[in-house]
Amino acid sequence: MHSNFKVGSQILDIPSNRGQRRFALLLALLIIVISLAALPFGMKNLPAFGPFLPIFISWFIFGDLLTAFILFNQYRASGVPSLLVMSCTYLFTGLITALHILTFPGIFSAEGMLGADSQTAAWLWIYWHGGFPAGILLYLFVGKRHPKPLTSKSEISMYAGIGLILTIAVVYLLFKLSTGWNHLFPSLIEPRGYWRVLETGVGPAVGVVNLMALVMVMVRFRARGVLHLWISVALLALLFDILLTLFAGTRYSLGWYLARINSVIAATVVLCSVVNEVNRLFIRLSDQHKQLLESGKQLERANEELVRLSSLDGLTEISNRRRLDEIISWELVAPEERHTPLSLLILDVDCFKAYNDHYGHLGGDYVLKTIAQSISREVKPFFGFAARYGGEEFAILLSGLDARGTYEVAEGIRLTIAGLGIEHVGSTASREVTVSVGGYCLPPFQRIDEDEFISLADHCLYEAKNGGRNRCVVTGWVKEPETAGVKPRLAD
Repeated sequence: MHSNFKVGSQILDIPSNRGQRRFALLLALLIIVISLAALPFGMKNLPAFGPFLPIFISWFIFGDLLTAFILFNQYRASGVPSLLVMSCTYLFTGLITALHILTFPGIFSAEGMLGADSQTAAWLWIYWHGGFPAGILLYLFVGKRHPKPLTSKSEISMYAGIGLILTIAVVYLLFKLSTGWNHLFPSLIEPRGYWRVLETGVGPAVGVVNLMALVMVMVRFRARGVLHLWISVALLALLFDILLTLFAGTRYSLGWYLARINSVIAATVVLCSVVNEVNRLFIRLSDQHKQLLESGKQLERANEELVRLSSLDGLTEISNRRRLDEIISWELVAPEERHTPLSLLILDVDCFKAYNDHYGHLGGDYVLKTIAQSISREVKPFFGFAARYGGEEFAILLSGLDARGTYEVAEGIRLTIAGLGIEHVGSTASREVTVSVGGYCLPPFQRIDEDEFISLADHCLYEAKNGGRNRCVVTGWVKEPETAGVKPRLAD
């Protein structure tokens, strides 16, 4: 087989629709309006609700780690390096957030666990809110520099291991900076509140990095894909989380509580969108499977109707050319309703005239009937439709198979006929009776007229015969979920 196709990522290639863009815009406007409206009142102290922070942080951790897991599996399936970076980014935020809550004063201990002091949780918050946009910037860089997917399983596994080790190493290093070495950095938390985060410039720097990532994602992708649409919303929510926190003054103020809500949005919108798309994909696959089964049943019922109407070839007792034309016309009349691919195979008995000349017409008739029966048996498991096309030629219609699947069926038929062992001393292709097969696979929904469809398959048959006979040539549509418009060539 010969093929030339591009492998892409399913998640990266899912386009956003108008409804999704409208909903994302509405959510973004709500984040902006509510956050800006609350900003002047952000320092207003509210009752300290102890369980609030661990409950919310637990959700952050769950959302980030689950998103990392889903994106990691997408990377393993597609080999796209930028998806590995995105997965590691969410793994980083999940681990940093877990350390943040463990070291937060007053949650599990007065000073925080794991050797933390009063500044540890604040610096981990900085690394959390700066690490996520930094990871997005790295994702954009890797996606531009290395757009092609990895093809070797060993490479995919190797880089996955490297990414995991580097992510854990960075988290460990930042944790050490926040505990054992935090005396090297300015204090961010003082009795009067968070103002040192703003005064030292650390908070604004994190905000600038977040804003840069948001602008670059929006400019580069313009919300065309589902993943990038909701990454933009997540970055926007995180940006206002930073803004509200900087001007909240202290913990458990109005701005502090609203900032945590924005954190929830930032941690979950991408996860929710991915889960929703996976669910939609499952529904589409289920519908297509039902349509495939129904299409197969329709073809089988069509064969039964052919027998009833005596639309059979008198010699081979399979469908004749007239019925073949009817079936093709029926399949092509409403392409917008055809949800599955449609394939046409044309088979030609190699050097059949020489066979007739040597063995006589009765021998030739025996060969045609034997081949017809073999073809019928081979295509029956695929709900295929077989007919005598004319003379020593046969045609087969297959539903639901792409060019690869069609090629495999064609090759199976060719090998079965060659395996009959019918002697043919006049053949230039073999010492037994063989066939040459040409085929074309039509994508779902594509509009094409009957003559052009037959011509495409016939052209492949010509190539098979011209290439030495006793071979298969199939071209057309190959089912690749990550790549559109690819038409690889399949040949023996």
